[in-house]
Amino acid sequence: MSILKEESKWVKELPEDKKKLLNSEPSFKVDFPELKHPSNESEISRVLEAVKNNELDEKTQNDLDKNNHSMMLDIVDEDMDDWNRFIEDVDIHTIKLKMKYGRQRPYEYSDEIESVTDTDDSPSFPSGHAIEAYALAEVLGERYPDKKDELDKMADKIAKSRLQMGNHFPSDIEVGEKVGKMIADAYLSTTKIEKWGDILSKKGDGFKREKESGLHGWFSRRGGKEGKGKKTQGGWIDCSSCGSKNGPKPCGRKDASKGRKRRCRPTCSACKTYKRRKGA
Repeated sequence: MSILKEESKWVKELPEDKKKLLNSEPSFKVDFPELKHPSNESEISRVLEAVKNNELDEKTQNDLDKNNHSMMLDIVDEDMDDWNRFIEDVDIHTIKLKMKYGRQRPYEYSDEIESVTDTDDSPSFPSGHAIEAYALAEVLGERYPDKKDELDKMADKIAKSRLQMGNHFPSDIEVGEKVGKMIADAYLSTTKIEKWGDILSKKGDGFKREKESGLHGWFSRRGGKEGKGKKTQGGWIDCSSCGSKNGPKPCGRKDASKGRKRRCRPTCSACKTYKRRKGA
């Protein structure tokens, strides 16, 4: 083993996309305690062992590395577009912590480890993949409690892969989990996450499109995605049968009908009173 230097090169060579995050402010505040990690020397043997015993196939490893957000969101059938802002907030908090502590990556500390990805272009402590995974597991688990165990297992798998690939020291992962949960707690304390059961229980009178309650009122408040002329078509939602990804999710019923327009509506029994747009 050869010891190269104490501070990560990324403290002074941070990529532009990371610099942009570093100079941004998140939409919610998190009060982090002072974080600590053991010496690189005390942990490098565990990294080398994890890399040696890595049994992840190439596809799985690549998915955990670069498709980690999708792997979490797919568990609850949520769209990435609906979570971009939250993930960006998580990443802003993460890069500020990474730059504060400036820890070397294992491949910077030891010449026995090589970088095998381009997702390790920032200081090592704490792990960004772990922070994102555990933050999403907590927040999504609040909305989908029946999926909480599956979300937690996927978060563990994503976090563990960073050690197996040699991207992180064990304490990067351990503290990453704690930080991710702190971020999730702060987010949940300032943002009300409604569960489908709660939405349906407030259905009101005959599923009318109320502005303050009811399933369709909720969809109306949530709004749609950009449509023709880059204008948001508030309230229009995608049919689960069409496979379109351009709007918020419908109620989730399998009997939602297929529409002819780009932005069709569900017409399942729960949504039968939802106003249909002309030509759909």
